Amino acid sequence: MRALIISDVHSNLEALQRVMDDAAARGGFDAVWCLGDVVGYGPDPEGCIDLLSRQELVCVAGNHDWAAVGRIGVEQFNDRAAQAALWTAARLKRDHVRFLAGLALVERQGDFTLAHGSLRDPVWEYLVNRDSALNTFSRLTTPYCLVGHSHLPFLCRERDGVAEFAPFAENESVSLGASRMIINPGSVGQPRDGDARASYALYDSDEGAVTRHRAAYNVPVTQERMRRAGLPEHLIWRLSHGR
Repeated sequence: MRALIISDVHSNLEALQRVMDDAAARGGFDAVWCLGDVVGYGPDPEGCIDLLSRQELVCVAGNHDWAAVGRIGVEQFNDRAAQAALWTAARLKRDHVRFLAGLALVERQGDFTLAHGSLRDPVWEYLVNRDSALNTFSRLTTPYCLVGHSHLPFLCRERDGVAEFAPFAENESVSLGASRMIINPGSVGQPRDGDARASYALYDSDEGAVTRHRAAYNVPVTQERMRRAGLPEHLIWRLSHGR
């Protein structure tokens, strides 16, 4: 079985379609595992939901997904994120609202647990330090955990009660062994690691490995759609810089 692992699509249909095409060219996939924030920031929330809904999909809720359907307010968002969240909420049709509102906070697929932020706080916590990683390991009932939210690709292994972070490099294939591990595949729709290309991973159960890839997409197309929608200029600018 091969799973396409994605996170933080953020209504960027150009990036999502390019990732799916790139993954298809690398041997294809049987299912999509999405780690939340399908919507927010970008110009195509409906298109992204529709495309994912046509897949064999397992998807968890992110903070932008919940904000778009009123499960949380936008008070904790910065002004630009709040503006985009309110714009997204006004765009969604009934079926799109139903899709987002029906997402679970945590899902399990075989040896993997899927969450957006962390297992302590799936909606809000950024799993980016040893404290947050160890807390998630303490709650983890499967060997591996997949998270998003920070938009930063990484690996975190548990060794002798210590959480060890390491970069998850492009085209790096990580064998799944005895050590428990937290994996972040990076962001499809709004990377923040200094590389504007979409980031994703592929899990191959036969090989027992997860491999991270990048896919270049037509950034100006997304940016122009954002301008026409009246979305904040900073959100448009950052797509060119991966920040």
